[in-house]
Parts: sequence; C-alpha cells; structure tokens
Amino acid sequence: MKMKRFLIYIIFSLFGASAFSQQLPLYSQYLENNYILNPGVAGSEKNFSTLKLSVHKQWIGIQESPSTQYVSLHHLLGNDMMGVGGMIFHDTFGPIRMIGVQSTYAYHLKVNNKLTVSFGMNAIFMQYILRISQDDFYGYEPILTRERTSFTVPDASFGAYAYSKNYWGGISIMHVLQSKMKITGTWMDDSNKMVRHYFVMGCYRFAFPGQYHLEIEPSILMKFTETTPLQTDVNIKLHINKRFYAGLSVRGGDSFVTMFGFTFEDYFFGMAYDWTFSDLAAHTSGSQELVFGWNLGIKTRKGTAFY
Repeated sequence: MKMKRFLIYIIFSLFGASAFSQQLPLYSQYLENNYILNPGVAGSEKNFSTLKLSVHKQWIGIQESPSTQYVSLHHLLGNDMMGVGGMIFHDTFGPIRMIGVQSTYAYHLKVNNKLTVSFGMNAIFMQYILRISQDDFYGYEPILTRERTSFTVPDASFGAYAYSKNYWGGISIMHVLQSKMKITGTWMDDSNKMVRHYFVMGCYRFAFPGQYHLEIEPSILMKFTETTPLQTDVNIKLHINKRFYAGLSVRGGDSFVTMFGFTFEDYFFGMAYDWTFSDLAAHTSGSQELVFGWNLGIKTRKGTAFY
C-alpha cells in the first residue's frame, strides 16, 4: 500500500509540474505503424487502407503501471494526392486515464518517379480522467479536493514525410498548441500545459535477392521535448520472404527491445518485448506490446504494406 501511495503521489507531482514531458504514450512497435508518430504518413501505403490495433503494457509486475491501447486507420484517396486517417487511443497510469481521438489530413506531392513527399496535420482531442481516494494520500498532503475530476485538452500535430521504395524519413511535432491543463479542485494552475514533442525518423532497406529474399532495415528515431534531452532509438530488422521479421532496438542506452512478426495474406501480427537496465529492472520483468494489422482494399502490386 505504501508503494501504491508513493507512486500515486509521484504521478500527480509530475503531472502538475510545468516541466512534465511524458505526455504521450510509449510505443515499441512504431516501426510497424509510424503513422502514430507522424501524420504525414497517412495515405503513404498507396495500395491499402491499413487498420492497426495495438496493446502495450509497460513495467510488467508493477501495480498500476502504464497501459496503452489504440486502433488506427489511414487511406490514400482516389486522386493519389490526399491521405486521410483516424485514431482512437486509451492510456492509463495509476489513477490517471486518458482517452483520445485524432483525425488526419495529408497532402502527397510526387517529386519524381521514385520519391514522394507528404505533409500532414492531426486534430486531436484528449480527455483526462483522474480517480483517487484520499485514503491513498494518508501521510501526504492531499492533492485533490474530490475523488474524481476530468478535463479535455484539444491539440494538433504536424509532420513531413518523404518515402520511396527502399527508404523513408520524416519529422513531426506533437502538442503544437501547447494547450493548458487546468484541473479544478487541485493546486494545478494555468501555467501547466502540454509540452511539444519532436520526432525525427529515418529508415533504409537493403535487399538481398535469393531463395529467402532477405531484407535488412536499419532505422533511427530521435525524440526530445522542450524540457528534456535528446533520446535516440537505434533499430535493425531482418525480413525473410516478406513474411517474417525479427528485430532489435536499443533505446536511450538504458533498455533494448526484441521484436518479431509475420504476415499471412492481408493480416499481420507483431510482438515486442522491452528489457530495461535502469533501476526499475529490480521491480519489473519488462514491457510487452502486441500489434495486429489488416490490409483493407485491393492490391495493385506485389508486396505488403508492412514493409
């Protein structure tokens, strides 16, 4: 119980600080759906409408640790110049619950026969719900004056994305509006706001023709906020026959992620497991994420939208 109270107290202390920066859910399988980090991706898979569902459980073994689920869909319209998309996501961390929806518009500009550049924008609405019993703060200064409170945060994000057959890259900004977080009944005031998050991603595919049609994809993700230092993920994936893959990601020097997945006709399944080297390693066995995908629509060329 003491650990629970302490965790809740820390959550609210962070949530109320103007320097609070971890306001986005953490994803491990973003390489299988980089639309969740960049709205410019919407419509980039020209031959499919791609439906993805994901479940992420962070810090397994720690009570009330973060848990995230989402469902997303994006599609290129008939003129091959405009992409649209949408996403519903749900995140919980201790007494904090967040439900969000976003809609996306992206414009695709064909530079030449090989390269396309797109620019996208998200409109986002997030509702935060805080449920807490004052008994959980026994021995601490009360933070809430009532057991349930909620507030809604509108926001927006922008992204630019360049893609070709063998490479892609992009830059995006989340929480562009830096909307204020005003929670009635707490000591939090109008100085608390969403923090801008910046993402830079890039990937290149090396193909090795042969019996197993091997492909190696090194990639990188750099992310930071206006209040936190740069964090870099270095990833590598091996694809076999465009059906199976296995990969490894090193995240920020204190954790790594193992991942694998496979496709069957128009369906996809992927799994990732995070291993941490931080002080949390003594309390958790890691984090896990599952991703399911379904390619909707008619395919006009060989291959799969998951590569």
